[in-house]
Amino acid sequence: MKNTKLVRWVLVCLLFSFSTMSVVLGAGELNSTWSYEGENNPDRWGEISIEYETCSTGLFQSPIHLTSSNLIRENGNIETHYQATPLVINNNGHTIEVNYKPGSYVLINGQKYELKQFHFHTPSEHSLNGKKSEMELHLVHQNEQGKIAVIGLFIKEGQANPTLATIWENLSEKQGIQEVKNKTINGANFIVNNPTYFHYQGSLTTPPCSENVLWNMITEPIEASRQQIEQFMDLYPMNARPIQEHNDRLVELIMNQSS
Repeated sequence: MKNTKLVRWVLVCLLFSFSTMSVVLGAGELNSTWSYEGENNPDRWGEISIEYETCSTGLFQSPIHLTSSNLIRENGNIETHYQATPLVINNNGHTIEVNYKPGSYVLINGQKYELKQFHFHTPSEHSLNGKKSEMELHLVHQNEQGKIAVIGLFIKEGQANPTLATIWENLSEKQGIQEVKNKTINGANFIVNNPTYFHYQGSLTTPPCSENVLWNMITEPIEASRQQIEQFMDLYPMNARPIQEHNDRLVELIMNQSS
């Protein structure tokens, strides 16, 4: 009889332990996810995981306010060497991302970075002279040392964008990677060589908010139609991180040398 009671007691303890472990693991899995709204919004990113602490403690975070009064210099340029790539769309649960095959690159002030992917935010994450645009496009590059360089473009409401149209007509609400047959895309359609742009040291605008990012925000916006903007917002109504502290960083406005 005593042995039977002992066995029951051990079983109850084990069940309690497993239940507690499940709750803890479940909470951990929930808290490891981040979002733009709700419990795990940007104000909480640094608390979600130790890997995300920089989101709260970093001093060179992005996005920031940009103004035409920033320091101006003329000895810089952006030169793209992009090729067409098969259209591969990744709906990753936070944005629409287009993956790029190897071989396309950009020279930023003479430094080479390979184009890895581009993606979208709404509204724009950076502001220009106190105003935000309807959307923002980020072309993400990386060099051989692992340093990231992002070329950002403001997207304002205007004419329909044919390059966006190619992507948008293949959008899916289902998350995951979609390879679109017989379709290519070229990031060169978004950007002209030698633009005027803001240049500063910052971070990823999503966790883990790593501060190894060289930002290059082009001043001249591109256009998208109201229908194209709303089509993206149907999937992601808001996926922009709030403006971060400037912390007296050097922000340079690099003028187009051909102007």
